[in-house]
Parts: sequence; C-alpha cells; structure tokens
Amino acid sequence: MKNTLIYILLVAGIVGCKDPNNTINDIFDKVEQGAVLRTISTKGDYNFYAPSTSVFELTIEEHDTKKGALMQNVELYLSLNGENEKLYKTLEPGAFTTGPTGLPRTDIKLSLEEAVNALGLSSSQYKGGDTVKLRLKLNLTNGKSYSNDGVTSSLTGSYFASPFEYNLVIKCIPLSAVPGIYTFVMTDTPYEDGWQGSHIKVTVDGKTTNYGIPSDSSSDADFNATLEPFSGNSAGGKATLTIPEGANTMTFEWVSGEYPEECGYTLEYTKLDGSAKQTAIKESNPTEGEKTLSICN
Repeated sequence: MKNTLIYILLVAGIVGCKDPNNTINDIFDKVEQGAVLRTISTKGDYNFYAPSTSVFELTIEEHDTKKGALMQNVELYLSLNGENEKLYKTLEPGAFTTGPTGLPRTDIKLSLEEAVNALGLSSSQYKGGDTVKLRLKLNLTNGKSYSNDGVTSSLTGSYFASPFEYNLVIKCIPLSAVPGIYTFVMTDTPYEDGWQGSHIKVTVDGKTTNYGIPSDSSSDADFNATLEPFSGNSAGGKATLTIPEGANTMTFEWVSGEYPEECGYTLEYTKLDGSAKQTAIKESNPTEGEKTLSICN
C-alpha cells in the first residue's frame, strides 16, 4: 500500500509538471510577444496644501524580448480627472540604468506643482479630491507601442504589476490649524456601554480637550468628567469642537482605553459659517496615535 501511494504521487507530480497552466506562465507568454513596464516601487501622495513638496516617486523596469534592446523610448502623459491629456516628458534609453535583474530601470519623480504646471493649471483650477493621472507609453524600435489600453489583468498585478497608469488623488492634509466646526459622531457596538476610557485627544495651540462617549461604569466617573460636553447615550452621540480663525496648530490623537475594538467615530467638518461640509476622517476600532485628517477648505 505504501509503494502504491508513492507511485500515485509521482504520477500526479509528472502530470502537474507537464501542464503548467498558471498565471506566471501566461505572463511570460505575453512578455515574449510584447513588452511591459514593471512597477518596482511607488511612494508619495499629493497634498493640496503642499504642491511643491508632495512628490510621487516611481521606479519602473522595462521588459522586452531583447532584454531592453528593443526600447526606443517611454512617453509620460498627464491629465487631470482623465481630461485634456498632455505629453509631459519623453524618457530616452539613456535615462535608464541596468538594474539588479540585468534589465533597464529608471526613477520618476513628479511633484504636484510640476504636474499642474505641465498641464497649464493655476491653483484655482484644481482642488482636493481631483485626480492627476500619469500614463506611460512604451515605444519599441520595431514600431510597436504598449500602454494601459493593451494590458490584461494578469499584467496589472502579480509579479509584473504593469498597469502603465497611476491615478494620484489630490488629498487635503492640513499643515496647520484649519478654522471650522468639528463634529465628533461616535458609536459603541455591540455592547453600547460607552468607550470606557478610550477618547480622542485634540490639542489646539497647546490647549488639550478630550472627546468620547462616557462610560456606564461608575469606576469611570472621574474620567467621564474630563470629557467635553456630549449629547447622546452610551450607545452613541455627538460632541463639537470649534477652532477659531487665527489658530496656528492642531493635532487629533486616538487614545485607547478598554475595549477600543467596540469604538467607532466619524469626524465631520464645516467652515465656521457652516458651509463646505465634509468627512475629515472615519474609523472603527481605531489605531493608537495621531491622525491624519483630510480637509478640503
């Protein structure tokens, strides 16, 4: 019986090796027929409040059947929200160096300021929430070209990660205090017994206030007294913070008490006049530490 089992396993192994019908071999077949720009790494976000210092960094590696010898150039195109695309730059083979795999690699760095300037946009013509699209087009010396319109799902993920396009949402990450009305909409589930010490610690120009759902437990009475005015019950409710004009710095920090996994909150923002309502951050089972808000003012 033992020998029979070994024989069956050997046969199964041979059959498996004869028909390697899997994604990676499908990708290799496609590489033999064409070419790709493999994404090695990406880093960086676009911040509306810091156009010159928010930089998107991309490292790509060119694959073709001649190990890079077929590459004529790589064109970089830019558009805002997918409209009015413009050629930004053309990378010649000299812009690439030989990477650790023996194939051409290059680094691309593009700030938000450079992107919108290349598109001919002033600061009033783009806003937080808009998307800068960077599209790559690989041209070969044999006359063939490859871009995002000619790739399959197997090339946009897995090893090659070759989408030929990168969509960069312009975030609104405050660099200083943003005047406005901040409303904490808080919940406690499933036990609906308050946050039991967990809270949101806010510091504005050095003054600290705490926001949370008061706990039902009598042992938390002293801590409950440190929380800002709250309307609701132990299952959920609201509290409000107003940051005035002239404020310089602000930080929002989650501090965990008991059972933080039961906690959730949404921080809603409006200007001081009640306009421009938006969600600055939303979390459930929040992680400890300072929070990054998004406020498009």
